[in-house]
Amino acid sequence: MVRAFELAFTQLTTDPKLRGVLWQSLLLSLVLQIGLIALAWWGLESFTTFKWQILNSAIRWLGGSAVIVLAVLLFPASFGIVVSIFMERIADIVESKHYPQLGRARGISIWTGVWTGVAFLVAVILLNLLLLVPYLIALIFFGAGAVLFYALNGWLTARMYYEQVALRRRSPADVKAWRKANAGILWLTGIVIVFLGTIPVLNLLVPVVGTAAMVHVAQTLKAPAAPGRPFNPPA
Repeated sequence: MVRAFELAFTQLTTDPKLRGVLWQSLLLSLVLQIGLIALAWWGLESFTTFKWQILNSAIRWLGGSAVIVLAVLLFPASFGIVVSIFMERIADIVESKHYPQLGRARGISIWTGVWTGVAFLVAVILLNLLLLVPYLIALIFFGAGAVLFYALNGWLTARMYYEQVALRRRSPADVKAWRKANAGILWLTGIVIVFLGTIPVLNLLVPVVGTAAMVHVAQTLKAPAAPGRPFNPPA
């Protein structure tokens, strides 16, 4: 897995095609993130209508802190949409350089990708909002809230990234079998992607680097116990 991220970062710095996709994904990531923050702030402002100004100020102060926290919590949701739009191009660029023997993937439709991204967005928002109180409580216990955050979002992210990459070459049943057989390494990959997504500046590279790394990880997975052809088909 470490090698997968190393290859992804290296290609990003040397491949002009991948950098071109990066600039487009950066713009969309920023727009989505700003949109999420603006929406949260608008919702906050709708509550500051009390006659007592001190109460309104308290709501703005506490709410402003909550908006920042929500922006971090919901960032995986925003880059999930970005991945759904650029995933096909990113995977093609990575495979053409590192795995030319695979040939061109049959791909997935743009609508399938967008639908997967939207479903991921809704799941991330709902689950993180439902766990917001447990997050805050767990913060008291030596960072347990961060562990819970990365564990949950890492699982969701791994599933979304892997399925979008794998469905380009395999049937849904095969993708499910391979995902279950390699749940641990995929989950760990998802956690790393989410962790990078919470680091300023690096988080803007996540849609490209995460997808590229998952393409490499997909080529190293072990075959499921159930009958089925390997993910990396023979030349």
